[in-house]
Order: sequence, then C-alpha cells, then structure tokens
Amino acid sequence: MQDDYQLDDMENFKIDPHTWLRTLLAILGDKEKKANVIQIIAEKTGFTTEEAELIMTTIMGVLINDTRSN
Repeated sequence: MQDDYQLDDMENFKIDPHTWLRTLLAILGDKEKKANVIQIIAEKTGFTTEEAELIMTTIMGVLINDTRSN
C-alpha cells in the first residue's frame, strides 16, 4: 500500500463522495478487508481499533449525508 500523497493544493482538494462511499461500502462488506482497514487506521493514527472503527462509521455517515444532499 502506497501512502505518499501529493496534496500541494490542499485548499482546492476535493473527493468524490459517491466514489468513496461505494468503495468504503465494498470494503466494509468484506469482513477480512474491513478488519485490515481498521487495523491500518489504528496503526497509522495511534487510536485503538474501537476508535478506528468509530472513525470509519463517522466517515460513512458523513459520506451518506453528503451524497443524499447532492
């Protein structure tokens, strides 16, 4: 997994919430992939796996709300 992001223009950086939502739903629908992603989030952030799972749940909620409003 590569994590060298080039975000030189952070002010104008945007994600496509529809694409991210579909991707995260696919990941979270697979128990093994979900566990792997939660573990990576926990390792990279220093949070517990429970906190990392809460982060993922919160992200999903934000994306769902954002895609409904568009």
